[in-house]
Amino acid sequence: MISYGMAKARAMAGRDDWNAREAIRSATILWYDTEDKGYELEVENEDDLDAEDFSAWVEENADSLVQEDAAANGTTFEGIEDIDYETEWIDDDALFEAEYADACESEWEWMTGR
Repeated sequence: MISYGMAKARAMAGRDDWNAREAIRSATILWYDTEDKGYELEVENEDDLDAEDFSAWVEENADSLVQEDAAANGTTFEGIEDIDYETEWIDDDALFEAEYADACESEWEWMTGR
């Protein structure tokens, strides 16, 4: 098994954005109805899509998502004012540590026949 330090150094060398990436957790669509009353619709990134894919999906489907929300609120959708995204930093150190621990356990199980 490769040492923790060497494995982490290799992983970090493969990325120029280590601990500098963000993930989009949700989008809030600000929309208004025919009476200019404002509403917010929050859309969670349940599938953990990357930022580009999730924002593209939200922007592509915003009208239909808001129309469903308008129907649920008993009003008529007039337009979208803004889409805000809630982001979160990706902790590459924590992700690496979990993956390394899993690899060590897998190797230990293989070596001991478990």
